[in-house]
Amino acid sequence: MLKGLNPQQIEAVIEEGNVLLTACPGSGKTRALTYKIAYELERLTNSKKIIIAVTFTNRAADEIKKRIRELNADDTNLWAGTIHSFCLEWILRPYMCYLDELKNGFSISDEYNSENLISELKPIYGLGYWDSVSTKYLPNGEKEEIVYRELLDEYHEILASKKLIDFDQILYYANKLILSYPKISEILKNMFHLICVDEYQDTQQLQYAILSKIMKGASGNCKMFFVGDSDQAIYGSLGGVAKNLEEIQTEFGTTFTNKELSGNYRSNQQIIDYYKNFQTTDIDIKALGSNADDIAVITYNRTVHKDDLTVYISEIIKQKISEGIPEHEICILAPTWYLVIPMGRKLKSLLPNVKFDAVGLSPLQKNRENTWFKVARLFLVSPSPKSFLTRKRWATELINELESLGVVIFENKEFKSKALLKLINSISSEETDGLKYLEECFTELVEKLEISISSNEILKLHWTAFFDGAKSRLENPDFDLAKDIESFRKMFKHEEGVVVNTCHGIKGEEFDTVIAFGLLHGKLPNWNETGHGATEKLLYVICSRAKRELHLISETGHVTKNKKPYNPTYQLSSLEYDYD
Repeated sequence: MLKGLNPQQIEAVIEEGNVLLTACPGSGKTRALTYKIAYELERLTNSKKIIIAVTFTNRAADEIKKRIRELNADDTNLWAGTIHSFCLEWILRPYMCYLDELKNGFSISDEYNSENLISELKPIYGLGYWDSVSTKYLPNGEKEEIVYRELLDEYHEILASKKLIDFDQILYYANKLILSYPKISEILKNMFHLICVDEYQDTQQLQYAILSKIMKGASGNCKMFFVGDSDQAIYGSLGGVAKNLEEIQTEFGTTFTNKELSGNYRSNQQIIDYYKNFQTTDIDIKALGSNADDIAVITYNRTVHKDDLTVYISEIIKQKISEGIPEHEICILAPTWYLVIPMGRKLKSLLPNVKFDAVGLSPLQKNRENTWFKVARLFLVSPSPKSFLTRKRWATELINELESLGVVIFENKEFKSKALLKLINSISSEETDGLKYLEECFTELVEKLEISISSNEILKLHWTAFFDGAKSRLENPDFDLAKDIESFRKMFKHEEGVVVNTCHGIKGEEFDTVIAFGLLHGKLPNWNETGHGATEKLLYVICSRAKRELHLISETGHVTKNKKPYNPTYQLSSLEYDYD
C-alpha cells in the first residue's frame, strides 16, 4: 500500500492521531493525501464509517477519486468535494427541516444570478459597478458587510422570496444548524472515521468553525488530516486564513502532530533557490526529482510595452515548441482575469496552429450549481467506457438535484441513473450551433420526462440564467468565442495546449515553462490586498509552478485611472539576481 512513498510521506500517512502536514510545492502533497485516504479505507472495520475529503475545488475532488481508483482501493466509503458541497450533502439537506428559512425547500443561486442581482441593486443604492459588496458571514452569524448593509439586506430578501440561497449562505445556515442543534455534530462525528482538508491555508474562518463544531461533538472518535502550505495562502481576499499549529489546536480543542514534506520532485534546484526569495517559512526545500541538477532559464523583462507583449510571449512559445517542449507543458499566467482573457484570445489569433487551453475561451461558464449546466455536461460528454463512471455520477447528482426541487423521475425504476443516461444517449439534434443544440436537446428531454419547467420556479430561474449567461458570453466581442457544438464539447474534454490562466487558476499545477506577466504593484495583487505578504505569496506560487524555465514580465504602458504608470512590484525590482 505504501510502496513508492518517501519516508516523510510514509510518516504522515501512518500517523494515528490528527495531523497537520505542511507540504512545500512539488512535494507530493496530493499523493500523500490520496495514500492516507486509501490507507484508512483499507483499515476500516465498520462498513458504515465514512472518510471525508474536503477540497478547495471540484477538480481536486475528482482528482482524488481518480487516484483512489488507480490504487485499486474500494472508494464506497469515501466522500470528496468542496466545503460547500459538504455542507449541502451532510448538513443542510438532511436537517433543513429544523430551520424556518429552509424547511419549505431551497435551491442554490448560481454565480451568474447572484452577480446580476447585486449589479441591478448597485445603482439603486448609489454604487458604481466597481464597488465591491461582500456576501460573507462571520462565525458569530453577523454579516461581514458593514457599509452596504441595506443593499445586502434587499439582496437576501429577493433570494428568500425565490427560495434561493447563495454560496455564502450555504456556510451560514450549516453553521447555524450545528450551533443550534449540537446533536447534528454528534451524529456526524460518529459517522465519520476521518476528515481530510486539502489546501487548509485557504480555509475561511466560518469553514474552520463548522468543522471544529463537528469535531467537538459529544461522542465519536473521528480524526483529522490537514494538508497545505502557508506560503501558498493566496486567497486572503476571499477570507482564507492560514492558521499555524497552535491556532488550529486551539480552534479544534485537540492536539495535532506536525509533519512536513520538504522534498520537491517538480523543479530543479536553481528554480527552487530563486523562489525561496519569496518564502516566509523556514522549510529547507531540496530538489529530489530527476531534473534536480538541471540548468534553469530565468528571465525578467521590465522594458517590453504592453502593446508588444503578445508578440514577445508568442516568440517564447514558438521557441519552446521548436525545442520539443509539449504545448501543455507551457503556461502563460497573470494576476487578473481582465489581463488573461484578452491575452488568450490574442495568442490564439497570432498562433493559429498552436492549441490553447485558455480561460475565457470556453463558450459556457462552468457553473456546477446550475441545474441545466448539470444537464448540459451529460449531453456534451459522449458515452464511452472511459466516461461511463463519470457520467453515471453526474446522472445521480442530477437526479438528486431534481428530487430536491420536488421533481421525481423514473419513480418505479431501481437503477435511475442508468435509465437517465440511456434516455439522454437517445436524444440528439441536427443543429450545429451549440446553444441551439442544447436548447433542442433540453426541450426533448423535459418532454420525455414530463417535466413542466414553467411550473417550477427554480428550474425556470436556472434555465434563464443558463441560456442568458451563455448568450451574453458568446456575444461579448472581447471573448470572440466559437459557437459551434464541437467547441461546446471541447470544454469537457481533457484540455490540451498552452495553458493561459490566472495565478489562482493554476495553483497545484506544474509546467516545464512558466511565463508570467502583469507583475506590477497594484495588479499583483490589486491595491486593496497588498498587505500581509500577499505579493510574496503570489510570486512564490507563480515561480514554484515551473520545472525548468521561468520568464517574468513587468510590462510598461499600464496606467491608473489618474494616468499614473504602474510600476514593477517592489519584491521583484529590489531583488538582485543574475537573470539569463
